[in-house]
Order: sequence, then C-alpha cells, then structure tokens
Amino acid sequence: MAIKISGTEVINDSRALVNITGADGVYSQFHASMQTVATTLLDFSDPVQYQLMTANRTYTESNKSIGRHSLFLLDTSSTGYTPTFSSNIKWAEGAEPTWASYRYWMIPMQCVDATIVRAAAAGYEGSTPTETISLTGTSGFPDTLDMIFSNSNSARSGLTFQTAGGITQTDGAGGTGDAIQGSWCNVTPSQTYYIRGTHISGTIYQADDASPLNTWLSLNLQRSFLVIDTRATLSYSSENAILKVEIASDSGGSNILATGYYELEWDGLQS
Repeated sequence: MAIKISGTEVINDSRALVNITGADGVYSQFHASMQTVATTLLDFSDPVQYQLMTANRTYTESNKSIGRHSLFLLDTSSTGYTPTFSSNIKWAEGAEPTWASYRYWMIPMQCVDATIVRAAAAGYEGSTPTETISLTGTSGFPDTLDMIFSNSNSARSGLTFQTAGGITQTDGAGGTGDAIQGSWCNVTPSQTYYIRGTHISGTIYQADDASPLNTWLSLNLQRSFLVIDTRATLSYSSENAILKVEIASDSGGSNILATGYYELEWDGLQS
C-alpha cells in the first residue's frame, strides 16, 4: 500500500521512496528489519522474525491484534530440532507441517483477531537426516578388507573409526594411506558414543599403536583396531583375522546400538 503526505505519494507500492525533496541522504528501498527471536516468544510487533534453533522449543505469541502479520524465518539446524506452536496457530489446510522434512522454513502468520493466527509454512533445502548408528558385516558374512601395507618387516591391516562418524581402512604406519570404508554415524555425532573391538578368529598379533581390544572406549577420540604380523620368517601363507566391532551409547556397553564384523586379510609375503 502506497503512503502519501498531503496527497503526495512518498512510498510507492514497491516500497521505494519517491517524490522526496528538500531532504539529505541517499535512499532506495524501504523494508522491515529482521528481529532475532531470543527464546520462544513470537512478537507480532515485529514484521520479520528469525531463529536458529539450539534445542526443541515451544513457541507462544505476543502483541496480537486483528490484521497484524509477521514472517517467521526458522532454521531447525543441522540437528533437526522440533518446533511446537500453540493451539492459537491454525495451519493451512488444517495440517501442521512435518518439521523433520526440511531444515529451513518460511512461515507467514496473520492475526485474525487478538487470539487466532492463521499460518502457512514452506520448507527448503531437503530433509534433516535422522542420526543413525550402523556397522556392516555379520558373523557369517564379515566385510573383507585386504591388507593395504606390507614391507620386509611386517604385514598390517586395520580399521579407524573417526570422531566425526567416518570409517577408514588403515595400516597405521604411514603406508599407502587411508581408504574410506563408509561411516558408523551418518551425521556428526550428537553425543559421545563408545566402541569395543573383539578378536573373533584367525591369526592376530595386536599392533603396539592400536586401540586395546575387549575394552569399551569413548569415540570422542579416533580409535584404530590393527592387526600386525611381525614374524621373523617372511615366507608364509595368507593370513586373516576377524574382528567384531560394537558401538554403544554408554561407557559400560549396556545399550549396544550397532554390531559389525570385519575380516582383515593379507597375502603371504615372500622373502
């Protein structure tokens, strides 16, 4: 809606300043400023509001009166927190959005009266994935990983579990380099998880620089499970070892979230 002073239009329907004389300064567009929602109160005195969620929140409204409207720009964050709105908010088509479907939301709201607010919501940039802990390989069909390093002194092979959720195959000794083997957590972990590696079968000589076996270890540090063969006789047949890996949500392993089996193997070395 245009704004006039003494019959002269000074702000047109495009919110541009026009027909202004005798004033200093440079002006172009006239727009509402965006206000950050500090906690959970949506203030209808603010035409544009924004919040980056840091926890699940329940919102209430203030300063409502007929005709007032506000645009709420909501970021549920990479964690995908859940917003809850009061029963005063009446959603388009009678259905509240599924907030887990998208991270970013544009929510226009308009007061019908001093109580009821009509709202709609549009989501952007894909769904926020649900945090999932998983491992591959079973006791009957373990994932098989070939040795990635050998020299005249040893044969080594192992898995490294990264703090950010990734898994790499490693030799632990600066050999051919790490090879990505997937992930144990599909997003950046939201808490500290715990891991335990157990030797199930096959020949295994535990490397000095590996994480200890048969012990629950926190994944706030990178953990590597290595097998190493350092026998003096370098002419021998192929070797392998099967490791069982478990991830739990507690330090004692009472709540195991995922279990995987990995076969680490190498061809025989020739002297």
